[in-house]
Amino acid sequence: MRTEIRFAGVGGQGNLLAGEWVALAAHQMGLNALQSPTYTAQVRGGPTSVDVLIDKDEIVYPRLTDLNFFLCLAQNAWSYFARQLKPKSVVVIDPNLVTDVGEGPQMIYSIPIIQITKQKVEKPVYTSAVSLGIFCRLIDVIPQKEMIRVIEENAPSGTVEKNLMAFHAGWESVSQYASVSRSELAKKVEHV
Repeated sequence: MRTEIRFAGVGGQGNLLAGEWVALAAHQMGLNALQSPTYTAQVRGGPTSVDVLIDKDEIVYPRLTDLNFFLCLAQNAWSYFARQLKPKSVVVIDPNLVTDVGEGPQMIYSIPIIQITKQKVEKPVYTSAVSLGIFCRLIDVIPQKEMIRVIEENAPSGTVEKNLMAFHAGWESVSQYASVSRSELAKKVEHV
């Protein structure tokens, strides 16, 4: 039951926090999990990602080789981190920030994550919780109830309510957006 997850974007979007909370939830469920952040020298605004590996068995090889889930919030991060996607990877992009995905066999959910965060919670600092809601809804690894518990226990004091609001906004947003083939998205870019 090895599951490989990558959240990517630019520094300051909360991707590292999302990965940390996913790994923590997996640990609390009795699974083995590790997270590995990557960021360029330009921390704020530079490409960042966090890889999370979850397995019921001991993790012998700590690198990702076949992504099950990839969520990306920036074009430069897509260009840098959109490797190791397998044909059936679940892929989510913010279409306002990732416009060129190139050809590929994957189906992609284009969900305006930053816009949803600003509309529902009014502060982009809660983007990580919106991303977690989308993640939990699209991939059956961490149950919603478990992720909510991790948020309640680990969100900074005074932010729990807003983080939960953001999580639910992400969860609910999935039903409003159908996945589209990556190749179809790539063709749209060619015609622009």
